Amino acid sequence: MATQDQNDYSKLNGDELVRQDIITREELDALRAREVSSGTPWYKQLIQQRKITFQTLENVLRYEFHSKASRAAHQTLGETLLSMGKITEEQLVQALADQKRNGRLLGNIILENGFCTRESIALALSHQYGMEYAALDETPSDAHALQAVPESLALKNQMLPVSLENDKLTVLITSPQHRERLKDVAVLLGKRIHALLTASEDMEQEIRLRYKELSEIEDAGNGAGKTSGKPRKAPASKRSAAGAAPTTTPLKPTPVPASIQESKSRFEDISKAAAGASVVKMVTTIIEGAVNAGATDIHIDPQEPESRVRYRIDGVLHDVMSIPEQQHHAIVSRIKIISDLDITETRHPQDGHISMTLGERDFDVRVATLPTYLGERVVLRLLDQAAVLSGIKDLGLTSSDEGKVRRIISQPYGMILVTGPTGSGKTTTLYAALNQKNVMTESIVTLEDPVEYQLSGINQVQIETDIDMTFANTLRAAMRQDIDVLLVGEIRDPETAQIAIRAAMTGHLVFSTLHTNDAPEAISTLRNMGVPAFLIASALTAVIGQRLVRKICPACKKQFKPGAPLLKSIGLPATVKKLYRGQGCQACHFTGNSGRTGIFEVFEVTPDIRERIAAEEPIEAIVKAAKFSSMAVHCRAKVKEGIVNPEEYLRVIRV
Repeated sequence: MATQDQNDYSKLNGDELVRQDIITREELDALRAREVSSGTPWYKQLIQQRKITFQTLENVLRYEFHSKASRAAHQTLGETLLSMGKITEEQLVQALADQKRNGRLLGNIILENGFCTRESIALALSHQYGMEYAALDETPSDAHALQAVPESLALKNQMLPVSLENDKLTVLITSPQHRERLKDVAVLLGKRIHALLTASEDMEQEIRLRYKELSEIEDAGNGAGKTSGKPRKAPASKRSAAGAAPTTTPLKPTPVPASIQESKSRFEDISKAAAGASVVKMVTTIIEGAVNAGATDIHIDPQEPESRVRYRIDGVLHDVMSIPEQQHHAIVSRIKIISDLDITETRHPQDGHISMTLGERDFDVRVATLPTYLGERVVLRLLDQAAVLSGIKDLGLTSSDEGKVRRIISQPYGMILVTGPTGSGKTTTLYAALNQKNVMTESIVTLEDPVEYQLSGINQVQIETDIDMTFANTLRAAMRQDIDVLLVGEIRDPETAQIAIRAAMTGHLVFSTLHTNDAPEAISTLRNMGVPAFLIASALTAVIGQRLVRKICPACKKQFKPGAPLLKSIGLPATVKKLYRGQGCQACHFTGNSGRTGIFEVFEVTPDIRERIAAEEPIEAIVKAAKFSSMAVHCRAKVKEGIVNPEEYLRVIRV
């Protein structure tokens, strides 16, 4: 969840990869040289060459970025071992000389040279970092602890669950560095994680063995108990004997083609795997983790050699976990089963939804699948029913624009358009506007594709293009329904635009959206759709343009002195002496941002503007006459106030 932005990765030098023996210093130097000649960042080259995975990039490089202070402490490992009497002074001098030459971890060098044992190094690290030490073979795992953590999540984060008391999960890790990863896992699982340091030659093998023991215990019908801390040889796989086929049969069945039999068998196997406890737990963990992290979307992307799970938090995607390649189909099938989709259909996109309650919050989860070369990609959108309670005050409007919007909404008829790209919060703004209308005295109908939130007292119509229930056809029918307020989810074509405009001219208050870059551009879009200028001038009441920007995390907000180039790029005067950024902390998952707010421009069609539209004046002339505050102006104000950082202005506003 704490994945760095692309710009942050460019600041990393890759030393941590060398220190942990993932690549050599020579390989890193070669990658750096190729970056200069080709322009492809060195870390992207590593991913493309499959020398590291996205998981490694997230875990190792994030540690390099955030743990400079702890790295200084880590350099005293040799002194700690020396003071404990585990190595001699000559051995330390030799190890430090090797480290200076190749940049690797001092502990790995000492261990490789046989100067001390792995347990001694773990004990020394526990003293350095103030952690408890626990011997691996003396610390068994409780079944409940293993059941609380999906095996792939334990493997990805190199942590071995050992006990679970209420919401406190105790785990074993082999390096203090791994504590960085556990912050994200705590959010994902919704638990407090207490880490103990241990020593293991192969932590991955130990994790697999204990989960295998858990599976055997569950198969034996005994869900309680402990798994031994002592590794042992896995038992041979058991095969059940196939039943003997009958020697005679009264009727000869029609032979089924081998390809169909194989296909049926494959989907039956996938269906069984999807119903397995580990897969069910994994899907539940992924969805609950997204809710805990405040995510709006979950992406499950098939990749090689593992699938990626990413959350969209505050509008930006973050890597949270990986799924073993062999589990991807079972995970996707499980999601299809609970969202009423066909698990046998893997060649065409499908759409479905899941209704669920987590804690005291109700969620509708929209599910969309997309076949790709490596497998099916799945995106889940989390729709919190509490979002429909948003009011005008919650959107982030300035006081003057808020008053203007309230006045516009109170009009008896006309068209109000909300514009912006996908994901800019247009639906939330429309619902906030509808919440201002009186459902007791007005007839309100919405036409949506799809219906995202259920609104009490409002008639919502789902557009179904498969059965010719298009926006245009349904809008034409709705005109005969004695409607006061009409919401058209999106104006996509000239026919819908013409009908919506005429509805606004015949006594209806019409809300709708357009995909344009700014508010005035909506006039050009309607003109390009063939709507006559006099109709636009008569029907259009206002256009609201908007974007969503990430807010600075209040827990780690720090001021800094901006340079002249930065001030010039965002249009602030050179007299500005301080701006603000988030430094990154546990509260914001080390992103420096927490939550989002809107920036708006409210383009009201006054009598003067109406005349100019009817006269088909150029948009530039209309904008100049309107004299409204643009999104850039409002975003700049939020930068000065310390609500958003200056980089957010450059990310969102076209300069």
